[in-house]
Amino acid sequence: MRIGFIIALVVGATLSVLLPQASAESPTKEGQVQDLGRIEVTAEGERETFTFSPTGITLDLDDYQTITIPQNVGDIMRDLIIFDFRGETDLVPGIDTFQMRGFDAERFVTAIDGLTLRKTGGRKSSNIVDYAYLPPFLIEKLEILPGPHSALYPAKSIGGVANFISRAPKKYETLKPDVTASSSIGTYNTQNHSVYGRGSIQSLTYDTGYQKYATDGYLRNSEADIDTVFGRVGYVLPSGGHLAFSAAYADTDRQAVVNNDPSIKASNYDKNFPRVSDSLFNPWQTPTWDGLSYNFRANYRQPTPIGNLSADAYYSEETRNRSYTDYINAKRPSLGTRRINMDTRWVQQAVKIQDDIPFSDRHTTTLEFDYAQVFDGDNRLDEKNDRMTVLAGAFQHRWTLFPRLTLTAGLRFEDDSVRVSNTTTTGKYITTKPDWIDRHWSALLPKSFLTYELDDLSPALRDTSVSVGVSRIWRAPDYHGDYNPQGRPAGAWLEPEEGIGVDFVLTRRLFGDVSLRANYSYYVIDDFIAGNSRYAKFTPSSTNKVTPGLEYKDYKINLDQVVRHGLELELSGRLHPRFSFYLGYAFQDFQSMGDEPAGTDVASDHAAHRFSAGLRYKILDRTLLLLDWQFQDEQVLEIEEFVGPGPDDYILRRDPIDPYNLVNFGIQQEIFDKFGPFSKGVVRVYVNNILNETYEDANGFPGTDRTVGIGFTFKM
Repeated sequence: MRIGFIIALVVGATLSVLLPQASAESPTKEGQVQDLGRIEVTAEGERETFTFSPTGITLDLDDYQTITIPQNVGDIMRDLIIFDFRGETDLVPGIDTFQMRGFDAERFVTAIDGLTLRKTGGRKSSNIVDYAYLPPFLIEKLEILPGPHSALYPAKSIGGVANFISRAPKKYETLKPDVTASSSIGTYNTQNHSVYGRGSIQSLTYDTGYQKYATDGYLRNSEADIDTVFGRVGYVLPSGGHLAFSAAYADTDRQAVVNNDPSIKASNYDKNFPRVSDSLFNPWQTPTWDGLSYNFRANYRQPTPIGNLSADAYYSEETRNRSYTDYINAKRPSLGTRRINMDTRWVQQAVKIQDDIPFSDRHTTTLEFDYAQVFDGDNRLDEKNDRMTVLAGAFQHRWTLFPRLTLTAGLRFEDDSVRVSNTTTTGKYITTKPDWIDRHWSALLPKSFLTYELDDLSPALRDTSVSVGVSRIWRAPDYHGDYNPQGRPAGAWLEPEEGIGVDFVLTRRLFGDVSLRANYSYYVIDDFIAGNSRYAKFTPSSTNKVTPGLEYKDYKINLDQVVRHGLELELSGRLHPRFSFYLGYAFQDFQSMGDEPAGTDVASDHAAHRFSAGLRYKILDRTLLLLDWQFQDEQVLEIEEFVGPGPDDYILRRDPIDPYNLVNFGIQQEIFDKFGPFSKGVVRVYVNNILNETYEDANGFPGTDRTVGIGFTFKM
């Protein structure tokens, strides 16, 4: 299936190559900032290159200076105020470790080259995006589109879109490849080593990379060992477009944190580790959470007489093994123990075809077709159950109404089909329904974004714009945690979310290259999907008899209405040629307008106030000081934990998290420009959590204390 899937794209791309080449319109050149609408206010400093626009932010990763050498793109995302890092620990790359505008991964889009990453999810966490599989050397730019206003992305983009733009194939004048290598080591034996090379033989290009990341972890039994391999071949077309095929493989070994508390006898307290009492496991159970992943991608870009055509496709498989030791019978420990394994397999495939048609300087139309199909099953049985199919089409038109007034309006049609599992080891959950319950939804989603540039009104308003976006919100319950939470068939009863999202945006260059982006957002979402297991009345048990056919009717529910207010302020630039900074503030307030107790849980599971700031000061021509600060307000976290031994055995717990501040500091020193075959040698020394702040992470466990490290990067 996957071979035919990729071949189909290859054939289509090859035919397009043979078409007469367009001469009037050229594709976006490498390194050129994408036009996201209206003016582009670019702030370039020692730390980063930001491009602010009314519709979002583009970040150039090559110019982005982090304090440590990042393991994955998530290490960079956490500096952006629109993202709330929710990982269990900052030492072990996690799965779905971010919220965007307070929404989890099922309500915002993560994409590569415009093609959304999808999985059915489920098993221990939401399991949609594993950031450990996305090392920075794969990515050239990060495009952030806040809010639900693009018709070119799925309906789940309620919080917005994080689109990672990969490096386009590039022709080199010589056969010598460009090679970048880096290595770092820090506290708790945390190591990060990578090498990435790219080159070409005339128009035939290649890229290859390898990364090794390992850490002993801060908490007891929190080690990780991750290997990632990447390769790509491409061809630069005579017209300036390209065709590329890539493959990536990752082997991830993670442990799960165990209790370490003198009051818990089974934890066999070890004073060398922080105290933990909320884990579901004790040391003798040696829990692990290991995985394998491989994926194949095809990318095609081509200017044609009918517009700038692009096509992207991917096929990927991931397996996860949740393993731990437990008693055969907890009430009779003398019967001994057994090793419990839960093996999950995810398979996903998708294709996206898009054509940008510039009719004139004032009119550009984009047409899009989007298809995705995802599967899951028990890996031990080699299962591949068809769980979700998404078929979508979009029309979007950008129209310059007047020289300073631009409207981007679009319409997206999305059709979602989901298969809800209704079987248990002993029968059916809902006794009157079939083993597989088929659900189907579809909708039309109008999108709009209007920008007015104020430059002509007054000299004081130069490089200033105001914008408003108004778009329909609609999201089907097409995520495993909705339709089969903890294995229960809640999707048999749920309906899609409906609502409207509004954004007001001010973009302004204040002075020099210091730029401001202010964004107020307002959401009204009816039928908001929420977990309700703790309040459910239709969950069968020995003490709760439920009318046949109504089982699990309220295990998850559609809340009457949820209203969200939010504000993001971002300021960036240079106050001096040697001194750059960034500053961010985010506020959000969720309100459940109904009387459902589950609505109170949804509204409280967010930090109302967050701050982030960074300073970069070049004290000498080759010496750069780096300082980062983050503050997060109090919040209450709802955590889903697998307790086994059955695949449907989970518990939910809520943990209050106190406010905290984190301060990180680093020194970066250029040690040589050229040394034999090597160039651009840079050493960095860092101290994270320099104040040794005591805080809790997103799992309620103690956050990592002060850590130090050193890293080295060079080119060949």
